[in-house]
Amino acid sequence: MISAIAFFVGCLTFVLMMIIKIPIKKLIYVLVEHMVYDEDRQYIVYKRWNVLLLFLTMLIAAVCYCYVAVLLEVDHLKWCCSLKAGAIAIALYAVYEQWFGEK
Repeated sequence: MISAIAFFVGCLTFVLMMIIKIPIKKLIYVLVEHMVYDEDRQYIVYKRWNVLLLFLTMLIAAVCYCYVAVLLEVDHLKWCCSLKAGAIAIALYAVYEQWFGEK
């Protein structure tokens, strides 16, 4: 049951991140554009700031896991399962990028 919850939360997190990823990336781009004036260095700093999306994915997965566990009345929360859900969301995104990413 716990693995099924983790997979469901991972899929839910993937969908939520697909919705909020684009505005966050645009915000990061604007911030980096104002922080760094060297165009060669802007790309490197932009990629480094995008690591925040990984942490945000794990945070959203943990919150969604807690809500789903409360809704299903699971009496024992496992934080490792919320991390699994975040890893599932990141893996789904990697598969999505391989199949439908820019070429």
